[in-house]
Amino acid sequence: MRRYETVFILRSDLGEAQVKDSIKRFEGLVAAGGGEMLETDEWGFRELAYRIHNERRGYYVRLDYAASGPVMNEVERNLKLSDSVLRYLSVLVDPEVDTAKVRAEIEARLHRAAEAKAAAEARMAAAAATAAPPLAEARPDAPLADLSPEEAAGEAEVAQRAVSEQSQEAAPGPETETNPTGEPEQN
Repeated sequence: MRRYETVFILRSDLGEAQVKDSIKRFEGLVAAGGGEMLETDEWGFRELAYRIHNERRGYYVRLDYAASGPVMNEVERNLKLSDSVLRYLSVLVDPEVDTAKVRAEIEARLHRAAEAKAAAEARMAAAAATAAPPLAEARPDAPLADLSPEEAAGEAEVAQRAVSEQSQEAAPGPETETNPTGEPEQN
């Protein structure tokens, strides 16, 4: 069996149920042809680089599967006939695949991603503990658990800047005019 990867873009005006049905339909074609689904990755709604059939956005889906050539051809034929699919692309990833080994690699990758996410959340919590008031002022509508690691790093940077600006404002600078008694001059 060969390992294929098929990425397709669904129309943005489809409902969630229709999107799930379309994905299940194409997964079913792989299974019906004797193939084996390895992974289904839904990337969600994204802006298109250019308009396709007057659409500016699309729902991206990636199917990773092991099957024979005719199964991949049948999947592509159905993608071509479907009115809900804007574009698709299939790529041969590996001419000979060991599905057990690939599944183990996928599980290991998912485990590493979960560990990285937990580590990022721990760093974010530590940054939030050191600069809690400025961080809450920066984005009061976004709880920390809802932020991605990149957003959390940005929020921590904003909080650190706010703390350093507050400490600089508290220290009298050379631009503050004082009278001979050392008290600030009032205008």
